[in-house]
Amino acid sequence: MGNKSELRQMSKRLAYFDVVQIDEAVSRKAIEFVESFKLSHGLTIPDAMIGATAAVDQLSLYTYNVRDFDFLPNIVLYQPATLRLSLLFF
Repeated sequence: MGNKSELRQMSKRLAYFDVVQIDEAVSRKAIEFVESFKLSHGLTIPDAMIGATAAVDQLSLYTYNVRDFDFLPNIVLYQPATLRLSLLFF
């Protein structure tokens, strides 16, 4: 954040979202994803945590970076720019 005004704007936007807790099940799934996809797909730990949260909590994942997640199993991906749906079940 560059200044207090930007921080206030971001806080207002975040008020529309639910907080999803990272629990043991999400942590274990993230570790599984990293072990399976770090070398082959360059999966980062933050993306593994995001993907694991979506997988464990059965949440759709909206992202502009579909390619960062399209190889993860059992995640429904939406790309907001085009509203393209990718439903992946491996």
